[in-house]
Amino acid sequence: MQSTSKTRLITALKFALPAAIIGYLVWRIEPEQWHQLSAQPKQYGLLVAALVVSIFAMMLSFARWCLLVRCQGIELTMLEAQRLGSICFLLSFVSVGSVGGDLFKAIFLAKRRPGKRVAAVASVLVDRGCGMYGLLLLVAGGLMLNPGAAASNSDASAAVADGSFGMEQIKWATAILIGLGTVVLAILILGGRGVDRLITWGSGLPAIGKLVATIGPPLRMFHHHPIAFAVSVIMSLGVQGSLVISMYLVAKGLYTSPPALADHFIIVPIGMLASTLPITPAGIGVLEAAIDQLYKIVPAVPTNASGTLVALVFEMVKVVMAIIGTIFYWTASEEVRESIEEAEEVEEVEMAH
Repeated sequence: MQSTSKTRLITALKFALPAAIIGYLVWRIEPEQWHQLSAQPKQYGLLVAALVVSIFAMMLSFARWCLLVRCQGIELTMLEAQRLGSICFLLSFVSVGSVGGDLFKAIFLAKRRPGKRVAAVASVLVDRGCGMYGLLLLVAGGLMLNPGAAASNSDASAAVADGSFGMEQIKWATAILIGLGTVVLAILILGGRGVDRLITWGSGLPAIGKLVATIGPPLRMFHHHPIAFAVSVIMSLGVQGSLVISMYLVAKGLYTSPPALADHFIIVPIGMLASTLPITPAGIGVLEAAIDQLYKIVPAVPTNASGTLVALVFEMVKVVMAIIGTIFYWTASEEVRESIEEAEEVEEVEMAH
């Protein structure tokens, strides 16, 4: 009885926390911003288009995961990938950070192929890594398309000057992370027998040998599928680029003069990266704070648009998308339900500690 009450309390908290964060974000919006938004002519067609583009991005991301799973020798149909991915998207709204659904993916694949447990985890990790790499590439592309972002504001107020300094930090951080990511991918995917020998050598180390021996071979599996992996990176660009366009459409639907599309190719990927930090369910609150700050420091031409409001409406678009996951959740098979329950038990244990 006590265990049941505790489970119900944890479940209630999972759903209450996102609602409380959204309520706080709405409360802290300035009255002037509400007045400005209400005075703007809304373009509801653009808001609907933002939803359609986001759904396309979501489906493309599930297709990418399916491709990476097959590279690990695990059977998964495209229809299953779309159904499971939709459920994962729903679960991310009641898990800390935006990675909660990944746990369910790994558990489901491990239950389906017990001998491929590590490979299942590897597919999820690589899928997440591809998404992150795609975000970084978009930031770099946005900086090249819009090299003067924030530069023209150097003679403005001190706050804007601080924004210019922030842009320099963004440029350096992006270059470093892309460099590191490229090196790691090149070693794992393109490396030959030398890398395999390095993994064999690392497997014999006293402290990390067992970990290297367990994770190394599944990650190296993508060495045999370089074309498929390259396609997955291209798909990541398509996913993240679609999400950028979706948020830009939200901004255009709410405001007549929001930051330009080129600015959003810098703003949105960085905001998405921030939202992956395990701080709040689905990154709610973190995304809004990041977008609001980036709206102030990225555009070369200052904007009156509220990054918080734009990000909040974008979150509402994601909630509508999660409804699709709810439908699949209600109609899930016994195998899927068992995996969901196991993932919830693991999360409860982690929260208890």
